[in-house]
Amino acid sequence: MSADDATALHENVVRIERRVHSWNGVTVVDVHEHTRGEVLHSLVNDEDTGVALALNEVGGVTEPRLKPDQACTLNHRPNHMTLVPKGMPLWGYATRDLHYSRYALLLFDLHALEMRFEEDFDAGMFARPRLRFTDDRLHALIRMLVDIPEEDASMPLLGDSLTSAVFALLSNENEQLTASPKLSCHALCLVESYIQDQLPRRIELRELAELAQMSQWHFSKGFKESTGLSPYQWQLTKRLEMVKESLLQSDAPLNAIATATGFRDTTHLVRTFKRRIGEAPAVWRRDRR
Repeated sequence: MSADDATALHENVVRIERRVHSWNGVTVVDVHEHTRGEVLHSLVNDEDTGVALALNEVGGVTEPRLKPDQACTLNHRPNHMTLVPKGMPLWGYATRDLHYSRYALLLFDLHALEMRFEEDFDAGMFARPRLRFTDDRLHALIRMLVDIPEEDASMPLLGDSLTSAVFALLSNENEQLTASPKLSCHALCLVESYIQDQLPRRIELRELAELAQMSQWHFSKGFKESTGLSPYQWQLTKRLEMVKESLLQSDAPLNAIATATGFRDTTHLVRTFKRRIGEAPAVWRRDRR
């Protein structure tokens, strides 16, 4: 099923669940498909440049096809990926014994990516199909993308950083990516001050990379080399410091603190605080007051 067609189900698809998010010119679709019998349907239409990654196959296997009536001649491999350029649709085939599959679809806005990545953009890497290839680095990054909790999906820095890394790896195929140096003291100070001053606004990776006069990929790597944290983690740490300050210095309810510090709601704040600090905000406040 293509990302923009959620209506017409194949007769052997019992149920399909989809979650869609967009970051950085990349639309990420997480699909859970429950089937009964052979299935053949469109995955990516010919208007999109896309990647399909098999995340889980239970009972049988899935197969990418460039034409619906032509089986793929490459051997099946777990977590296989297929890249198709614009103008070439992709079909997904599921064997009769498959009853559940989870797969990710990444649809690329190449014009937007070219504008953002400039010299790091190589359109030629997206001009030919690549079927049933595997890459452990890409698999790990895409799984992190689809597993981003719903409450964190609205924070651009996390999705931007992961999609930037995915795009960089796809653009380089099997070549080794060059190591990124640490940010200069001036650039690091400029970026950290900007993040701090903009709190709790949701900042895009593009803004920070432009400040440092680097591509998004090299900025992300350089920032982590310099600080030990990704830009998202660094920003989240500062937001949690704001939360702690509000908890200690005011009697504001958690919903007000969540709004003031950029969390989606109280539940988002509590979950994030417990995950990073180790206890609930109310407990943390009580024990320190």
